[in-house]
Amino acid sequence: VTTLKYSAVFPQNSKRVIEQNKIPMQIIIGNPPYSIGQNNANDNAQNDSYPKLEKRIAQTYSVATKAQLQRGLYDSYIKAFRWATDRLDSNNGGIIGFVTNSGWIDKLSFNGFRKSLVNEFSSIYIFNLKGDIKGKVGITAKKAGDNIFDIMTGTAIIILVKNPKKLSKAAEIIYREISDFKSRKEKLSDILKLKSVCQKNFVQQILKPDKHGDWLNHRSK
Repeated sequence: VTTLKYSAVFPQNSKRVIEQNKIPMQIIIGNPPYSIGQNNANDNAQNDSYPKLEKRIAQTYSVATKAQLQRGLYDSYIKAFRWATDRLDSNNGGIIGFVTNSGWIDKLSFNGFRKSLVNEFSSIYIFNLKGDIKGKVGITAKKAGDNIFDIMTGTAIIILVKNPKKLSKAAEIIYREISDFKSRKEKLSDILKLKSVCQKNFVQQILKPDKHGDWLNHRSK
């Protein structure tokens, strides 16, 4: 999806990167940056432009939503989802594991993104770590608990599994969320205790999307 530039200064490195880009990938893990909220072009959080990725988002996440406000779909971490999804081995499938901003889980403007995940993967595992305290005060902020990072945006762990043999059905969405009021230390301890999304005790809820692409908070109409 991305365009690779050939460097005359480092020809061997350039050739290696180009060849690596041709190799099918089956496991992609990361902690993509969240950068939609930069205040100006000089911020470290500035979004870089990737025309091909943005075109793919327009063809998939954007076209699947009627939301008027779609700016969030072009956040860097959403671009990472699109890149990783397109980069997975199309014949054998694979796994994506990300730690990301958790806003996509229930915000209305991300319903097209959620619809695409259901169609493009066979299993989706989510561990909502909460911690979204930006703009919140009092009991609401306390319920969200500490963030596992030094940020004010909620975070989540997501594991996306693509099994080509099961893509004829909508993905199963296995969801778990951390308890309210927990400290960072407690949250990290809970993650260590669970060890794996494959543990039976990981399953807290099986989410059923509605026709709008809502997973947690189904709209009334």
